Amino acid sequence: MNIIVCIKQVPDTNDMRIDPKTNNLIREGVPAVVNPTDLNAIEEALRFKDTFGANVSVLTMGPPQAEQSLREALAMGADQAYLLTDRAFGGADTLATSYALWKGVQKIEESNGKTDFVFFGKVAIDGETGQVGPGLAVRLGFPVITYTSKTSVVDLENKFVEAERRVDDGVERVRVPVPCALTITEAANDPRQPTIDGLIRAKKAKINILNKDIVNADPKRIGLGGSPTYVKKVVVPPVKKKGEIKEATDPKEAAKWLVDRLVQIGAFGKKVSGGVIPDKPAVAEPAQQQSPTQAPIQGTHGDVWVYVEQRNGQAARVSWELMGEGKRLSKIYGTKLCAIVLGSGVDNLVKESHEYGADTVYSIQNGVLKEYRSESYGKAFAYLSNKYHPEVILMGGTYNGRDLAGVLATLIETGLIADCTSLDVDEKGGFNGTRPDFGGKELSTIVCPRNKPTMASVRTRVMKMPARIEGRSGEVVQESVDLDEAMIKEKIISFTPMEKAGAELENSDIIVSGGRGLGNPRNFKLVEDLAEVLGGQVGATRAVVYLGWIPKDHQVGQTGVTVRARLYFAVGLSGAIQHIVGMENSDTVVAINRDPEAPIFGIANYGIVGDLFQVVPLLIEDIKARGLARAA
Repeated sequence: MNIIVCIKQVPDTNDMRIDPKTNNLIREGVPAVVNPTDLNAIEEALRFKDTFGANVSVLTMGPPQAEQSLREALAMGADQAYLLTDRAFGGADTLATSYALWKGVQKIEESNGKTDFVFFGKVAIDGETGQVGPGLAVRLGFPVITYTSKTSVVDLENKFVEAERRVDDGVERVRVPVPCALTITEAANDPRQPTIDGLIRAKKAKINILNKDIVNADPKRIGLGGSPTYVKKVVVPPVKKKGEIKEATDPKEAAKWLVDRLVQIGAFGKKVSGGVIPDKPAVAEPAQQQSPTQAPIQGTHGDVWVYVEQRNGQAARVSWELMGEGKRLSKIYGTKLCAIVLGSGVDNLVKESHEYGADTVYSIQNGVLKEYRSESYGKAFAYLSNKYHPEVILMGGTYNGRDLAGVLATLIETGLIADCTSLDVDEKGGFNGTRPDFGGKELSTIVCPRNKPTMASVRTRVMKMPARIEGRSGEVVQESVDLDEAMIKEKIISFTPMEKAGAELENSDIIVSGGRGLGNPRNFKLVEDLAEVLGGQVGATRAVVYLGWIPKDHQVGQTGVTVRARLYFAVGLSGAIQHIVGMENSDTVVAINRDPEAPIFGIANYGIVGDLFQVVPLLIEDIKARGLARAA
């Protein structure tokens, strides 16, 4: 058995700092590490090796310094290491990266034989795109299981694998034939530590160096020149104005002060006699968005497309959120807003797409499309794109959205800008997507000037949901594509829906999140009690989720749920940038922390510097005393 693990060396975002004079990231001296979930991918490959026997090769593309990460993989137990390094590879986006890795895999196969498995980490922390794994799988002709949380069955005699795959609304059990590719999540395993013998062996081991000529790479398809997208501008997010912060010298008085402030601004909801009651969230349109009255850009442009992601005829919320942004962009281009509806028996979504603003709906309905699978959906979507030539394709940054985006961008060979927080059009009609990098410490504006369409993904709750106009109608274009179930390699064996806190968080107007300042999991009862009296949901930081204090579905942040609450309490959490990027669009942020220098106070509208174990119970007491608690 031959296994290749593709890894990436990334900057350690925990050690990245901002120069207070230039407001730029300080990159010098920042250590490089193996991308965290790539360690899970290495571990999964080594488990296969331990159980079945295998040759495990590790492949990365990067500068000569990336040898460090390869030696770490060798120390863990990998057999061989390959470094794709050449100045010509520099500046590669995900499309050019997947091409270079593909050529690297082909070269490795010349000496090792055909590859049975290719493993990847689920995403890289410097970009969070998750595109390269699906893209390389397309080039190899392999089925891919993304976001693998458990490999349940490995049947080498009958050459298939079954794995549990995490999706936004549950867990799928998926079967694919071997050879195949899998992207591995942190839930799949705990990466092993290298042994002394492993470290010694890794230090002496040969790193196989591959350049563009050795792998016979087409110079037009690698590096910056072969990349549809490039970074146009990089800025550090502006420092937000600090809100009102009170020292809790008297915890009872501080709690009263906070409730007074929240009542004054109506943060709990509608005002009634005796106080206020929680109401539906009032979400403001992001400041980054352009005015919809902007004059149309002159020239010939294609339509703006929004992919309507669905399960069993129920659309993902992000699809409708993107319709509002898509309408704004279509007005700028002077073209139409079009929805893409794929599935089986989903005429209701065609109707809803018009009601949320689509001028035209392109729909392919086929029994093979009843369940989402990247192979069948990628083929259907690519057919539509190649026939009708849109200007822009907008997709949700969900598990399935990212999966499909990576596959589709490779099939139609275009640029994909992932996890955008704002979308714009420049004066020449060029599409610009701005996204956070390095855990939100930078904002990169990315363009795709040479290839059309430009693809962009956006997470849930980043864009404002447009109003639905009941009865609105428009053009419907029904298309068909040749799909044969027998030819689709990926099979969904089962789907287990989850009673998902994450879904409740995404839709909640009041959230109370806890961090390591709570001390231990038992103290999360304080967060739960405060959320209960407010009628809100419980959130958490990545740190406490990783400690096992609370399930991952409660995690708010870059690698968790993105929320847009009317009222967000941050209790005992410092405000790591990875957490902030998941909640910074909330209308009112309240921080309670004993450390006056905690970064969370930098974005809080109101804050109390004090002992949360004193302040929170008094806060709950005051809310109840004023009749502000939501009835159960």
